[in-house]
Amino acid sequence: MQENSPNTTIELTEGDALRKAERKKILFFIAGFIAFNSIMFAVFIRGRSFGANLFSALNANLFGINLIGFLLGTIVALIPYKGLSYSQKYLRASLLTILVLQGLMAIGLIFIAVMRIAGWRG
Repeated sequence: MQENSPNTTIELTEGDALRKAERKKILFFIAGFIAFNSIMFAVFIRGRSFGANLFSALNANLFGINLIGFLLGTIVALIPYKGLSYSQKYLRASLLTILVLQGLMAIGLIFIAVMRIAGWRG
């Protein structure tokens, strides 16, 4: 029984290292989406100046979508996953929710960019 304890500890630390590496990768993609979405919004959304659009986009991307992602993450973390406790799943679920929301926004902005380039005047 004592021989299993060190192995269990090693497995937990390897699992923690994998979760940290995965978390860093997700944060990297979220940061990329935030930059992409902010620039695309400022360039392709009409009606106000570039600076005003950029300020609005940064507020939405840095605060609004992240807040919504963490709120939805509380619900997503209720889904069973690998026997982890709720507190272990919450951050991962929230980050993945933010990633999905940022990805959906990027897709929408790409469609708007294509329409603007094609000549849509809306």
